[in-house]
Amino acid sequence: MGDPTLGVPDTYALRRRVLLTGLVGFVCFLGIGWFVAWLQVADAWLLIGMALVYLLVMRPMLRPVREAVKLRRRLAYSAYLAEKERKEGPA
Repeated sequence: MGDPTLGVPDTYALRRRVLLTGLVGFVCFLGIGWFVAWLQVADAWLLIGMALVYLLVMRPMLRPVREAVKLRRRLAYSAYLAEKERKEGPA
């Protein structure tokens, strides 16, 4: 879908990336939950483990999605400015 020469991201690849990240996050949650229950430690360790999973796994996996959103906003804003300039005409 996206043209790599223009820097346009493939929206279907981004959707797959988000779904994969959600699946990985859910599996990590189940794994960490099982591990915390197996160790019989305080439930606060589940929160600590999920914070680490977010920082070390999920956030890097979603980096291309954040970059695509930034690109889309930048392109929309530049199109808005160009349209505004075109309507005002040369001064």
